[in-house]
Amino acid sequence: MHGSDSLPWPRSVKWLHIFLALFITFQLMSELDMKAIWKHVGISAFRHFLFVSHMWVGMASTLVIILFWLVVAGNAQLRAHLFPYHGVYLQRIGKDIQGATRGIFPPAGMRGGLPGLVHGLGLLAISAMGASGVVMFVMIYAAGGVKPGDAYGIPHAIHSLIANLVWAYWWGHIAMALLHASRTPRILRIFIP
Repeated sequence: MHGSDSLPWPRSVKWLHIFLALFITFQLMSELDMKAIWKHVGISAFRHFLFVSHMWVGMASTLVIILFWLVVAGNAQLRAHLFPYHGVYLQRIGKDIQGATRGIFPPAGMRGGLPGLVHGLGLLAISAMGASGVVMFVMIYAAGGVKPGDAYGIPHAIHSLIANLVWAYWWGHIAMALLHASRTPRILRIFIP
């Protein structure tokens, strides 16, 4: 089922992963065509609907991210997987890179190594995106739905910058998961709670 050096995913992580996959995908897709609610001239109501939906799904995403961090805090193996900066978990990064150059993928599950490092970086990226999104959400509603003041530009710039990283992560994560699944279909068990 899993490699001798990996642990199965906890059920809570599987559920949180499913919610994050759905919510983050919606967030990325909705931002492609949404327009801020304070822009009125020549903007369709649907594009404003996308903006409002993006804000509220962003709040739901942030709650899921917080729940994920709570699970990470209470699970030493999950922490070691996501942040493999010591011991055998760190050593596996080099082995995983060597294996990847020969077309060998690491086993599914929690084991640190390159997949864990990438998962941890993804969690950090969406956490920063969620935090900046919450700041923007509060500023927009505090302004009564009109364009917030100049200070809004700071979290907006951070959010936009991190969005580019999350887009790259999203495409890379899906590509690697599909490539891995083509050789080892068990990898998709992360979606079966």
